[in-house]
Amino acid sequence: MNHAYKINKIRSFVEQNKHQVNLISNKLLIINLLDLKKSAYNLFYELIKLKHAQSHHQISDLFNLIKHTTEVHSLEMQLLDKLEHWWLEWDFAIQMHEQLSAESKEMPMSFLSRSTLNPMRKHEISHYAKLFSVPPMPVCNVCSKTGDILRVNQRFVDVFGYTVEDVPNLHAWWKKAYPDPQYRLQAQNLWSEALKKAKSNNDDIPANNYTVARSDGTQVVMEVSGINIGEEFLAVFKDATERIEAEDILRDMAFLDSLTKIANRRRFDEKLAHEFDKAKECEGAISLIIIDVDFFKQFNDRYGHLAGDSCLYEVAQTIASTVNRPEDFVARYGGEEFVVLLPDTDREGALFIAEQIQKAVESLAIVHEETYSGLLSVSMGVNSTANYENDKVSFVKGADSALYYAKDQGRNCIALHSQS
Repeated sequence: MNHAYKINKIRSFVEQNKHQVNLISNKLLIINLLDLKKSAYNLFYELIKLKHAQSHHQISDLFNLIKHTTEVHSLEMQLLDKLEHWWLEWDFAIQMHEQLSAESKEMPMSFLSRSTLNPMRKHEISHYAKLFSVPPMPVCNVCSKTGDILRVNQRFVDVFGYTVEDVPNLHAWWKKAYPDPQYRLQAQNLWSEALKKAKSNNDDIPANNYTVARSDGTQVVMEVSGINIGEEFLAVFKDATERIEAEDILRDMAFLDSLTKIANRRRFDEKLAHEFDKAKECEGAISLIIIDVDFFKQFNDRYGHLAGDSCLYEVAQTIASTVNRPEDFVARYGGEEFVVLLPDTDREGALFIAEQIQKAVESLAIVHEETYSGLLSVSMGVNSTANYENDKVSFVKGADSALYYAKDQGRNCIALHSQS
């Protein structure tokens, strides 16, 4: 198959597909990327893979010839660049696949960076070849000595939007991928520690999570690991979003009360410790409300446990929807008791919230014939402090004693703990 035929086929491809791309701020925007890549691969398969006579240099020469012997507009030129990039990537994948199939003991030096002096071990060959020939995730090949980025795969470009021209070395990568200087320093230290651990870990670089900025400014959390290969290393990126979301769900489940779907006692204890210490450090006010459903045992005995469970769920959700500041915290304290933690809130503010909760529970109009009003009600104990001579245990006891006082007064009322 002669050069003229290939050139005409490539020109025809560009002419037929240029309507699928736009130039916005000198960047190529491909409208139907997947369809275009499929068409590009079909042409690659016909002209390159079936003949299997081209090297990387010959592919580049072919495209250079088209660019310099044809009047090509800016849009067409960028489409040609994109096509050339894909073809080089696919040709490289073919070479690596053949190398694996041959089961050679050593990889030919043509597949290695010239700076790599040590021969690659068998598992290193497998890492290198498979990661570039079957790229389900972004991969980056870097020279350890110079920091030059030797190669990235197509998935790297698809995910981050950076080519080797955009990030020719690690210095450029750190600045682009981690624009915030403070976080950049954290990421660099984390990566340095990972490289140190690799020396005693069979050259496998352990995985850590990094929040990486894409070229368009959006961010993605990636789990980055890799392997040292002589004087180079491969960095492998895996999207950690789904895993982190799953971990968050499991964490929430561990701290979630299964019946009421609000936080449980364990989560409240952790939150209280954090917020109390924070308020003490800032010398700010903090308040706590302990809420008890009046005559709940009688409610269960009269209406049944299913009705009792439904009642607790409704009360919990009503309290949670009434206390709507992001920093406020609602949890099931145990049985029919609930707690509301109010950071940066004095006693007046806490009493106002307690009154709103009381009204909201009354508005549920849950029938309870064992109460004086004939409807479900709650009793509440409130404690507020800006004096941290006592600890958080005493702080909770203060609200608890106020609750008992409210119940002694006939229930369906709010009592405030007196510091004296």
